Amino acid sequence: MKNKIKITLIIIVTTIISVIITGLAIEYSIQNNKYGDEVIQTKIDSKEMGEERKVIVHLPESYKKDTAKKYPVLYILDGTSQDIHTAEKVDLLSKVKLFPEAIVVGIPNTSGNRSRDFTPHYMKIDIEDKGSDYGNGNKFLEFIENELVLFINKNYRTNGFQTISGNSRGGLFTLYALLEKPQLFNGYICYSPAFWREDILIAKKVEAFIDQNKLQNKFIYMSIGDSENEKMKNGFDTIVSILNRQQLDSIHFAYQETSNANHQTNSYQSTVYALKSLGEYLLSPPKYISLLE
Repeated sequence: MKNKIKITLIIIVTTIISVIITGLAIEYSIQNNKYGDEVIQTKIDSKEMGEERKVIVHLPESYKKDTAKKYPVLYILDGTSQDIHTAEKVDLLSKVKLFPEAIVVGIPNTSGNRSRDFTPHYMKIDIEDKGSDYGNGNKFLEFIENELVLFINKNYRTNGFQTISGNSRGGLFTLYALLEKPQLFNGYICYSPAFWREDILIAKKVEAFIDQNKLQNKFIYMSIGDSENEKMKNGFDTIVSILNRQQLDSIHFAYQETSNANHQTNSYQSTVYALKSLGEYLLSPPKYISLLE
């Protein structure tokens, strides 16, 4: 009996170690050898951030062939983890005419600074730490507007339609970007957004913003996994409720609870639905037909 228990424990431990090693191997591959020659990896010496920022540019298949064509751009937070599968899905959906060909720009994080950059300037980075600094979201947004977007528009053929996409705290930042600089992006995609932070403070910001601003021609998509915790769901439902009860005729707002998805998997599972919804918005004449010419 003891031998059986021992063998079982060995099998379990071996399996866990194997999974960890496999995960590390995949991560190493992702970080070092995941991009082909068609993907451009470059850097921006950011004055706004006071640091070097990496940029990953996925060009559509027709980019080199059709030199007169211009493309919408998707800016993807958490570059190196979220940009690859997004670019692959954009490519697949464009082949079946459910989404226009697009340039996908991955924005990698700098070491240890993800929470700093994705947290709004009026929220603490670490709510468990009384002495926590406030977020650097305002500076990160300045980097995106004044350096990254300008760089992409200068060096690539873009058509002016810009979407930002973020996961978890990145989803919070995505909505924050809408509130802080509503003219910067046309589309906003929030996966498993951390709206719950600081007693759903972002909800008060959304309500105040809607009272004072008239949004026009915006696309907003939000999703959350059905297996995520109640804190995440409550924050999500609060924002959905606010947006749903507004008279926002010129806003295309879509949201969903993703079946069989948790906080780690929701972004991967719901990206197709987000892109399909955005594709319907982009491809529906006559509003944006000029952007696709």
